[in-house]
Amino acid sequence: MKLLRVLMAGAMIAGGTTYAAAQDAQAEKTIVANERAVSAAFAKGDAAAFKEHVAVDGWAIDPMMGLMSVADFLKGWDAMVKDMKIASWDITDSKVLWVDANTAVHSYKWTGKGTMSGQPIPSPTLCSTVWAKKGGKWSAVFHQETMAPPPPKK
Repeated sequence: MKLLRVLMAGAMIAGGTTYAAAQDAQAEKTIVANERAVSAAFAKGDAAAFKEHVAVDGWAIDPMMGLMSVADFLKGWDAMVKDMKIASWDITDSKVLWVDANTAVHSYKWTGKGTMSGQPIPSPTLCSTVWAKKGGKWSAVFHQETMAPPPPKK
């Protein structure tokens, strides 16, 4: 009888782990899809679509803009997208690191072709976004971009 209880407890724990892993896998798909939606909105200059996935009280750091609140970034949106032309882009090498059940860091490589104020957009860029689940919805609360270092010399 004691062995049966131990086996049942083990099965319940294993089942719970499988369920949690399935939840994480689905959440990771959602986070990556949301990241792609943010990048698409940015490329198209669609502020409404951008705001669907990005917390207005969030922050970002990138080589072109420095440290900036999302609210300030959105204030300059129209002028910025007027000077920007993105011909193509992609997100690869996605990795999701879980902080807790409602917070994850998505790191990836962004590659693309385009210009900002007539200058080529840096590519590839290494990026990470902190995603937080609030009210059942995943939102980007912090984003950073770093220009990828050149490949090592052989």
